[in-house]
Amino acid sequence: MAGALATAFGLGEAAAFTRVARGAMGAVWRLETLHGVFAAKEAFWRPPQEAAVRREVAFRAACGLPSPEPLTTPSGCYVADGWRLYEWIDGVVPSRDDLDTLAWLAEQMATIHLVGWTDGPMETDVWYHRVDVDWPALAERAPELTASVPRLVELTDLVNSTSLGELVLCHRDLTPSNVLIGADGPYLVDWDNVGPLPPARELGFLLINHLTDEHAVRRLASAYRAAGGPGEITGPESFATGLAIMLNYLHGQTTAALDSDLADEHRAFAAGNIAGQIESLPAPGVLERAAQAARV
Repeated sequence: MAGALATAFGLGEAAAFTRVARGAMGAVWRLETLHGVFAAKEAFWRPPQEAAVRREVAFRAACGLPSPEPLTTPSGCYVADGWRLYEWIDGVVPSRDDLDTLAWLAEQMATIHLVGWTDGPMETDVWYHRVDVDWPALAERAPELTASVPRLVELTDLVNSTSLGELVLCHRDLTPSNVLIGADGPYLVDWDNVGPLPPARELGFLLINHLTDEHAVRRLASAYRAAGGPGEITGPESFATGLAIMLNYLHGQTTAALDSDLADEHRAFAAGNIAGQIESLPAPGVLERAAQAARV
C-alpha cells in the first residue's frame, strides 16, 4: 500500500509506512518517502468522496485555523484509492481533560461558527440528531447494557424530541484527540466530518464529556462567548447532538462487537469501548446543572 500511495500522490519511492493511531472509523499512518514525511488517512467503512472533500478543504481555508495542509495527486485530486494524505506535523495529542486545549477548541469553534458558511448542501446526517435504536432488544443480545436501558431510552427520547434549528457548517468533531500540540502551537486536525449543525449543538458536544465539572463547563462556555461565538446553551436540549453521537456510537460499537463477520481487530476494538461509553452516560439532573453553569 505504501508504494501505491507514494506513487499516486507523486512522492517517489516509499521508505517506511507505520500505523500511528486508529479509531472506530479509520486509522492514521506515517508515510516516509523520498520527498518527506506525510500523514496518510485510511477509512475503514466509508471512503471519502472527492466533492465532499473539496468542500471541506475550501471551508477549512475560509476558517483560517492552523491545521495540516492536505495533499493532492498530480492530477489535482485529494482522494486516491480511498486514502488521503496531509503534511506531517510533529506534535503531542493532549489529554481529553486538558482545559487549556478545550478552551482553545472553544475559541476555534467560535471562529468556525462566525464564518457562517451556508453554501452548498446543508442536509444533516441523522447520526448527529436522531437515535433509532431499540435498546431493550439490543440489551437481550448485549447484557452489559441491561442496567442502563431506562436511561438510554430517556436520553434517546430527549434527542429525538429536540428540533434542529438554524444550521451553519461546522467541524463536528472538536475534541482534544483532534488537536496536535506542535512546536509552534496547537493544530486542529480531522476536518473529515465537516457538515451542518446549529452552533449551540456543537458547543454542547464540546461540553458533553465534562458535564459534571461545572468549572470546566463555565470556562469553555466563557471562552466561546469571549471569542464571539453565537451559540447559546439554553437547557438540556442544547446537548442533544452530543447525546446523539454518544448513543449512536454506543449502538455502533455494541453491534460491531457482536458481528461475527467483522475482522477480529475491529470486534475487539469495539468491545473495548462499550463499558466506557455506558459509564459516560449523564445521570438525571446533570444536563440541567451543566446548562445552568454554561449560562453563568
